[in-house]
Amino acid sequence: MSLVTPLYFSAIQPNFYRGSNPREINIPFLITLGLKYIVSLTPEPLNNDPVMEVFCREKGIQNIHIECSNEKGPKGPKDKSKTKVKRKKKAVPIEYDVVVQCVQFLIDKRHYPCYIHCTNGELVTSLVVACLRKLSYWSTVSIFNEYLTYNSSINLHERGFIENFNLEIDINDLEIKDKVPWITVRASDVSESKQRGNSIQSKQSNVKRVASFPGMLPRLNFHSVKS
Repeated sequence: MSLVTPLYFSAIQPNFYRGSNPREINIPFLITLGLKYIVSLTPEPLNNDPVMEVFCREKGIQNIHIECSNEKGPKGPKDKSKTKVKRKKKAVPIEYDVVVQCVQFLIDKRHYPCYIHCTNGELVTSLVVACLRKLSYWSTVSIFNEYLTYNSSINLHERGFIENFNLEIDINDLEIKDKVPWITVRASDVSESKQRGNSIQSKQSNVKRVASFPGMLPRLNFHSVKS
């Protein structure tokens, strides 16, 4: 039996993998990973594919879908009968809330082994992984070098998206012992969150800007954490 990996397959960290949208041909290989979760950064959930839905159900793999646009747009002949509507093209195909949702899920070591993917395994996944690397204190040069492994180039907008990822992210109800070791937590992320925990409203937004200039690191605010 041949094992065929998804396009752009690679390991991000132990038990944490990336690549393109998995297909039926990839199933024998995916079985070897012993996955618990698949995180899909795609327009449609993975379980919309009947074959993948059956595979995940039989193997007990849970699907997490974070909706993202098709990064390169649909291919095919143009329908000239439709009225043309001018829409401003997004400089980057995702917003920071996508990265925040990924961080809040991926920080929990109980969610592994895990496979994260976008449509073709290139742009969207690379942007998310690049932001995750900032939580491991990777240098900017190292982050961009890894990014260029999966993309032929990096434009000004993509570079700015990564450099300006410096948000405060709330992490709720996670004990430190259940945090993945590759995400670095500063002492202040826990202690200051405890001190002001009672003053934070339960429905407060999970995303707050720390600063607006490149070079700042994102900050994790832990709430209801047992040390």
